[in-house]
Amino acid sequence: MSNFITVDESRTIILKEINGRPFIEKRIEDALHDYSAKRVYAPIDVPNFTNSAMDGYALSYQDIEDDKEIKVIYTIQAGQTELPILESGEAARIFTGAMIPAGADMVVMQEKVKVENNILHLQEGNYNKGDNIRLQGSQAKIGDILIAENTRITPASIGMLAGFGIEKITVFLPPKVGIIVTGNELVPAGNPLKKGQIYESNSLTLRSALKELGIETQFIVKISDDQDETFCEIKKRLTEVDILLLTGGISVGDYDFVKDSLEKVEITQLFYKLQQKPGKPLYFGKRNNHYVFALPGNPSSVLTCFYQYVSPFIKGLKGEKNIFKDYEEVSLSKEYDKKNKLTNFLKGYLENGIVTVLSSQESYKMNSFSTANCIVEITGDERTVAKGEKVKVWRI
Repeated sequence: MSNFITVDESRTIILKEINGRPFIEKRIEDALHDYSAKRVYAPIDVPNFTNSAMDGYALSYQDIEDDKEIKVIYTIQAGQTELPILESGEAARIFTGAMIPAGADMVVMQEKVKVENNILHLQEGNYNKGDNIRLQGSQAKIGDILIAENTRITPASIGMLAGFGIEKITVFLPPKVGIIVTGNELVPAGNPLKKGQIYESNSLTLRSALKELGIETQFIVKISDDQDETFCEIKKRLTEVDILLLTGGISVGDYDFVKDSLEKVEITQLFYKLQQKPGKPLYFGKRNNHYVFALPGNPSSVLTCFYQYVSPFIKGLKGEKNIFKDYEEVSLSKEYDKKNKLTNFLKGYLENGIVTVLSSQESYKMNSFSTANCIVEITGDERTVAKGEKVKVWRI
């Protein structure tokens, strides 16, 4: 296996290809799951005026200290812009979000007072200047950084930006991705099977996995195991997308035409064949700024390779940092018999800091993947990995 590269070497190669991505300005509501390409600064103070944190009564703390009779003579609603000036011994009924009037430096929540004949009676308790007041700029002041570069845009960040009056944000342009599925034996779901045929599932698996990343698949093309058709379809589709995904036909069988076709299209091979299980015949290459991942054909291998290589690459192109460091080290629930020197990627279930390697690990089986919530990575020589030993897990 001297011509097989290691998993770490492949990750280094992928990382080198993530640079200089184009960016675009979008309305914030259209930027969900994108990544910021530039810092976003606060254009205003927020809050941009000092206001009440709850329904209650605005007054001066000194009046409490002086044990003065306090009379409620004003009402201030949220959105009110013309305010009274409170004199000593005066209070204002105030509502959440309403501006604090001059002369008041605290708000007493309505549950702690009684008002009789417009006179405010406070319950026993501790009161302090500044109680229940949101100060101007207490969330952010003009010029503060709201969102750093390479930050994923979430519903919360969209809401925050809207609260600062920001309508647009500059984000990295998500890559366009297309899928080519190869195989004479593949039949779409809903059609009757003949002996020797199987239902095609890889395209739907990949399309769904891409959708989880916020990527809408540009096209899905199914081709037969034919050399001319394989070459022509790759040549035609490559320039339509940033990343072309192929499944099947990448090994060295008599009807595996993908590798030769990629060379004929003049795609530069970045790596081919990895010291891993499953997914040894994994290919990564490029021509100009168009990339190709040629994945194995077995469904479990396809999804494993997607999660370990394609997904991090897409996240990196979208703007995420540290794409190969998003793992945890947890304990195995029971020993695992590692029967080779390859990096093993295993379907697992992580719960309470302990991971269980699931059954049905064969590359053609998807039943364990359907219940897995992580991929377990185990490296090193053939050995029995002991119960309780720490292993890497990648959540999925």
